Amino acid sequence: MLTNTRIWVGVVATILVAALVFQSVPVLAQSYDPDEDLPKATGVEKALRKLGRGLSNIMLGWAEIPVTFNNGVKKGKPLGYLLGVAPVLGTARAVMRTSTGVFEVVSFPFSDREVNYEAVLEPEFIF
Repeated sequence: MLTNTRIWVGVVATILVAALVFQSVPVLAQSYDPDEDLPKATGVEKALRKLGRGLSNIMLGWAEIPVTFNNGVKKGKPLGYLLGVAPVLGTARAVMRTSTGVFEVVSFPFSDREVNYEAVLEPEFIF
């Protein structure tokens, strides 16, 4: 009987000590700062992202037409707008996105300290 009591006291004491030790773990998780903890992107990574963005814009530039039509539907635009203005506006955006993609593909290998590799268009990717 005495040994069973000692075993239970030991188990309960171990559980209490573990609870006290692991209580501080959420505090450690909250101290994460991505600006300090993640490495900064190198010039090569930025250039490759620009190349990928340019290729995506070249291949998916045409998708601006249905996206513009869909945005008009979501905003509740009238049928005349959807059939007359949305295709023209979508085509203009498609040409702009495709030509921006060509520019980014051609210019991605050129590096300058003053150049940042931010996107020319917003959103950066169509999807």
